[in-house]
Amino acid sequence: MQFSAYLHFNGNCKQAFAYYQKHLGGKIAMSMTYGEAPGEMSLTDATRDLIIHTRLAIGDFTLMGSDNPPSVQTPVPMQGFNITFNVPNTAEAERVFKALSVNGEVRQPLTETFFAHRFGMVTDQFGLPWMVIYEKTA
Repeated sequence: MQFSAYLHFNGNCKQAFAYYQKHLGGKIAMSMTYGEAPGEMSLTDATRDLIIHTRLAIGDFTLMGSDNPPSVQTPVPMQGFNITFNVPNTAEAERVFKALSVNGEVRQPLTETFFAHRFGMVTDQFGLPWMVIYEKTA
């Protein structure tokens, strides 16, 4: 059994996943717009290019997402969770944290803690809350 995260964006899913692919690595394994989806949907030019489903594979982890459906009029804030990105060393923790911090909000600076060589919390420019960690071994 594997767990993965499914994220809902307010019109910027394509940009977010391109950013994550570039800075976190991995590969976008699948992506489809509302306009490419089969079936009848009432679409406007503004909603046709929104993402109905995308999947980014990063090692053993899968991050999936979509833009809110065209019927959702009010943006839905992302809250009540963090995506945790575990990295293998200090240099990678610093690189990833810096990339996620661009135009975002650092909630806890990346630093050494009692449980991690590096740990930090940031909400990225797309509104996604992240924890970056390079854990200490027991």
